[in-house]
Amino acid sequence: MVSWERFFDDWDVLICPVMMCTAFHQRETGTSIPVDGVDVPYWTALSHVCRFNLTGHPAAVIPIGLDREGLPIGVQIVGRRHSDLRLLAAAKALSRLTDGFLRPPTP
Repeated sequence: MVSWERFFDDWDVLICPVMMCTAFHQRETGTSIPVDGVDVPYWTALSHVCRFNLTGHPAAVIPIGLDREGLPIGVQIVGRRHSDLRLLAAAKALSRLTDGFLRPPTP
């Protein structure tokens, strides 16, 4: 965790993927998810968001666009521990640069 704290000495926020793929069509929880042509266990695909729950760093997800199928693409914004308000301000500023949330097409 010390490495993460040093990272935030130089950077206000970290912008990273939410998942290892863009949004996928609704499916039953536990059903595998295709990632680059390979079926990945459902819970493994979510591993990107779990990391910061374990370290205590505040995180927010904002939409940044749509993929080729019209499904949403999001980014995760992570901040220094105990800097929730700063993180939310950064998320708000970044969200002004996007089209915001657009409802995905019904399959």
